[in-house]
Amino acid sequence: MILNKSIDKEQIKQYPLQHYEGDIVVVNTMEHFLEVFPQICQCSICGIDTETLPCFKKGGKLHPVALLQVATDHCVYLIRLCKIGFNQYITDFFENQNICKIGIGCADDLHALRRLGNISPKNMIDLNTYCKQLGFESIGAKKLTALILGFTISKRQQTSNWENEELSNAQIQYAATDAWICREIYLKLTEQQ
Repeated sequence: MILNKSIDKEQIKQYPLQHYEGDIVVVNTMEHFLEVFPQICQCSICGIDTETLPCFKKGGKLHPVALLQVATDHCVYLIRLCKIGFNQYITDFFENQNICKIGIGCADDLHALRRLGNISPKNMIDLNTYCKQLGFESIGAKKLTALILGFTISKRQQTSNWENEELSNAQIQYAATDAWICREIYLKLTEQQ
């Protein structure tokens, strides 16, 4: 049973640092994407997130989403949209009513994805909204991870270059962790209700 529904930055520092340690599949080609897409669609609850090359100049050009992360029950897929492009399969995934898609701050991710293609997502849950409805005062990836999963995560790679020719090990670990925690937080909350 979760007792605390709020936490501050100082309290988060007391929690152990963890990251996703399971299998990670980096998808760089459309051929590889077509291979793994049926496996992604077999999972009924997926954690999702996106990464975009940040713009450091005020009023600067907005970059397109470079990476879509999808955490399933057996691994995390890192789909490099900057390499394979946006496609109908991704639209189908987001519009599939049978797949529950869990994220944190989904509105921003969807806004960025809609600049690439038309999406009308179905069965999507934003943990920030969901947790507020459950009485949480603290929301966001780091706070919800500490409160619900009992550890903290690093956000160090957040503003790195997601359009690099090759992703670094640190980027891969960070991106996989961000999608994985969404699924884990949701599963823990639903298990406790």
